[in-house]
Amino acid sequence: MDAFAAYTIIGLSLGGVFSLAALGIVLIYRTTGVLNFAHGAMGMFSTFVAWQFFYGISHPFWPTWLSTAVAVVAGLVFAALLGLFLEFAVFRFVRTRAPVVKAVITIGILLALQSTASLIWKNNQYHLPIYIVPQNWVKTVAGVPIGANYIVIFIVSLGLAFGLAAFLKYTSFGRSMRAVSDSPTSASLWGVPVGRVSAVSWMLGSVIAAVAGILITPFINFDTTSLTLLIIDALAAALIGGMVSLPLTMAGGFALGLLETYPTIWIQSIGFPRLIALLVILAVLILRNPRGLTVAAER
Repeated sequence: MDAFAAYTIIGLSLGGVFSLAALGIVLIYRTTGVLNFAHGAMGMFSTFVAWQFFYGISHPFWPTWLSTAVAVVAGLVFAALLGLFLEFAVFRFVRTRAPVVKAVITIGILLALQSTASLIWKNNQYHLPIYIVPQNWVKTVAGVPIGANYIVIFIVSLGLAFGLAAFLKYTSFGRSMRAVSDSPTSASLWGVPVGRVSAVSWMLGSVIAAVAGILITPFINFDTTSLTLLIIDALAAALIGGMVSLPLTMAGGFALGLLETYPTIWIQSIGFPRLIALLVILAVLILRNPRGLTVAAER
């Protein structure tokens, strides 16, 4: 029973990361109609920028928390600028193109970011993770080490998710984003700055991807490929929410985290969790009403 509780904590923490990454996909999809397959690569590149700062500026005379704070801020600022650049340089010019065209463009961006990151940081090289809190804050439960990072990740994920929901519901710009999500044409007629909303959506989505990438580094063999593949888990959670519902997306992310964690009690396989995510994607695409997945694409 204690082992089950320990793995539940790990699964919820991992699920929180999946939920965050999925929220970024849903946010961009609902607002711009772009199914962003480059979401994981954007988070990967921003995470490596944070990693470069963290291990580049660390110094025995500096407190670790300061290096962590500077690195996280650097990664998030880069992520925001990356999202803004992609919107202004690419997606602003294809806003009226077919959804499949925009999706293919994101695949090209994924390959470009992956190739560039591989040249800079090496594709198959293991990198030390970024710990939000010291890794020596560990408690063993039923022989399973539970680090304080797991608890922090769970809290941060929930906090950011509720913060995003509150932003969309209670702020004027958030209401503008929801208006554009419902109908860009009608929103434009009512004076909503559709271009600005699209740019902010890409910036927020990119920042959310970066947060998810930074938080997940203690869970995985941290390299350019493993972080890019976060898109599979994020897409599975987003599909559970029908690409529109933030609460269902959050619930789907946490459920997926548990589904991927519990089998590791008995099955030790690196690829098995990814197989579960792929099976979830397949099941959702077969069982869910397709109408719920095409709302934004049909605007």
